[in-house]
Amino acid sequence: MKWTNYLILCLLISAIIVASILFVPGMGDMLETRLLSFLSTNAS
Repeated sequence: MKWTNYLILCLLISAIIVASILFVPGMGDMLETRLLSFLSTNAS
């Protein structure tokens, strides 16, 4: 895979994730809850 194709793929995946967080109801809250539970269980 060429470098430019890799960058385009990363940008597309990032845009899809950001759009799903913004426009899918509850997606942002679900990610925030999972991240907080992960961080609280792995904090030392």
